[in-house]
Amino acid sequence: MRAGNLRHRVQIQSVTQTRDAFGGHTNAWATDATVWGSVEPLEGKELTEAQAVSARATVRVRIRAYPGLTPKHRLVFTG
Repeated sequence: MRAGNLRHRVQIQSVTQTRDAFGGHTNAWATDATVWGSVEPLEGKELTEAQAVSARATVRVRIRAYPGLTPKHRLVFTG
């Protein structure tokens, strides 16, 4: 993969459980790493359901190999 295509900053995040003040658990996302990647839009939809507009976009994110990356992680791109 050419380095010129990796022009977006992408965060790799994993979920962590923390204990709240009431003794329960709260899930929060923590950033494990920030890497360079390529973000390409594939499709976008805008739906009207129950008188509310809902938008959804599907994208392809390509990054270099990252050891330990599993489906439990999420990728965050803002921009």
